[in-house]
Amino acid sequence: MTRDRRLDGARGALLGTFVGDALGMPFEGAPHGAVPERLEMLEARLGRGTYTDDTQMAIALAESLLECGGLDEEHLGRAFLMAYDPRRGYGAGTRAVLGLIESGVAVLEASGRVFGGRGSLGNGAAMRVAPVAVLFAGDREALLDAARRSARVTHAHAVAIDAAATQAAAIGAGLRGDDVLAAARTAAVTPELRWGLAEAARLLRERPAPGSVAVALGNGSAAHESVPAAIYAAAAHDRFEDAVTFAIRCGGDTDTIGAMAGAIAGAREGAAAIPARWLDALEDGHKGRSHVASLAERLAA
Repeated sequence: MTRDRRLDGARGALLGTFVGDALGMPFEGAPHGAVPERLEMLEARLGRGTYTDDTQMAIALAESLLECGGLDEEHLGRAFLMAYDPRRGYGAGTRAVLGLIESGVAVLEASGRVFGGRGSLGNGAAMRVAPVAVLFAGDREALLDAARRSARVTHAHAVAIDAAATQAAAIGAGLRGDDVLAAARTAAVTPELRWGLAEAARLLRERPAPGSVAVALGNGSAAHESVPAAIYAAAAHDRFEDAVTFAIRCGGDTDTIGAMAGAIAGAREGAAAIPARWLDALEDGHKGRSHVASLAERLAA
């Protein structure tokens, strides 16, 4: 991999997360049939082209990785807490975990105290994992280990942890130019993710419409109901725009499915493949588009 290709893929992974998140946010919770065939940046919670907790937590993760020279769970938990902005739309589980950390509970204990001690089954760890994949793309075992450790800071449930590793594996494969679905299937260990990805492979032969994919794989905020759909969207489409549009047209948790598909397709195709009309519309104030691109370049370096 050339240096230019690695930098472009890294920018694509992080900016792809941001683009998919911002495009999908206005349709969050909508049925698949309510999302138009052509997507543009629309007014959303904090304005046109703004991000949700998906990108905000990815930014905090990237900053922590760079500050620590790798993954430090205690530092990462504090970084998430320092970055917390309720206007960005955090999920209930993550809010609860961050509240426990703020109250003095140890970072690696907090995630196991929510949802009756089972931990969160949500896709929050998978949606933000792109910086881990960029930093560890050249070492697949280190990538999976770091993805799982990053997940445990907020998600103790085995499926949520596996989903983060599976998503990271797909992004890493995109950066290396490997088959993203095959890499994800190799990484998955829980029955829920293995079944969802096997079903995604079956659908890849049939190429159904977004609504059929949503029915078959799911489009909710549970990790196993969204990660396979995002990976399918990226695997089934060669163009960044097509992959992200398809992911969001699955409906449901549109910002997160869009962010995850955008991370994979962006890693594979590079930031140069992201439509300029989408990139130009992204917020670019404090910790906006330019900051995200800079983080990607520093991680790649």
